[in-house]
Formats: sequence, structure tokens, C-alpha cells
Amino acid sequence: MNSGSCAYLDESMRPEAGIYVLAAVLVPSSSAGAHRAALRGLLIGRQPRLRWRDEGPKRRLEIAYALAELSLDMIAVVGAEMPMSKQKRARRKCMERLYWRLARRRVHRVIMESRGAAGNREDLDMVNAMRAQRLLPAELHVTWGDPRQEPLLWLADIVAGRDDLLEIMGDGLVVERLSCA
Repeated sequence: MNSGSCAYLDESMRPEAGIYVLAAVLVPSSSAGAHRAALRGLLIGRQPRLRWRDEGPKRRLEIAYALAELSLDMIAVVGAEMPMSKQKRARRKCMERLYWRLARRRVHRVIMESRGAAGNREDLDMVNAMRAQRLLPAELHVTWGDPRQEPLLWLADIVAGRDDLLEIMGDGLVVERLSCA
């Protein structure tokens, strides 16, 4: 496995549009400290963290341009046609595809934004099922993090939350669409 990068994951749902997004941003270990500092530099006043849904249009544009300057590899898997009653199915399908992409890139470590004990357990069960099916390498290490403690999770929140700023992100963003019907 490539020990040079870590993937940070977060999700976004737009149930009214039938869309579920799971995004990963790959951060080289050698750049992690500088990226954390750059992200903290985007905070305003006593703002504890960047959160895409809490930002206005002008601020979102500023954040998107700042993210583009970091020249990161980003992957967004978009589950479309998601019925309200099938959000868990959409998450599983998106996770399966995203983890497959990460394994192909030889990512050694994944940090997902924590969804609480029950949500994290569901995710771990999914990861273990994928390992049992040999869809994921056993050495891929998956943990959960708190965005109040780990600014690099903000990157995935931004990628998952943006919907009209694709062109700003540049060539480093891969978007894959799946049907979750």
C-alpha cells in the first residue's frame, strides 16, 4: 500500500433531489500540516470549523478557490435517483464504489467523518464485508474523526457539499455518478 497519502471522507445528502454524495480528498502525508494551516487560515473570527452548508455564496466561492490552490486529488461518488426510504442503500453503494477507487489508488489510510457510535459501526460492518469479499485490501486502515479536531475532514465536506463549483476544482476532481434506485 502507498503510505504517502490519507483519504478524508464526508457525505452530503439532498433528499429532495434524490442525491447522496460521498466524497474523498487524498492528502499526501508530507503536506498534511501545511493543508491544516491553510484551512485554519480560512476561518473567520471564532468560527470553530469550515462547514459548507453554513457558508454563503460569496464565501463558498472563496473557499472553493482556496481548495483548488491546494492541488489535491478528490473523488466524489454521487448516488442519484435515491428514494427517501433508501438512504442507507445509497450510502452503501457509494461507499463500495469510493473504497474501490481508493484501493486502486493504493491509499493506505482512510479517515471518515464520525457519524456517532451506531453510524460508525454500520460503516465498519460495510468495510469488513468488503474485505471479506476481497474488494478491499486487509491493510487499508479505516478510522473515524471529529471535524472539530481534524481540519482535513473539512476538505471532504467542501467537495461533498458543493454542487455548482466543479470547474473551479480543476482536473484533480473525479466525479462518478451511480443510480441508487
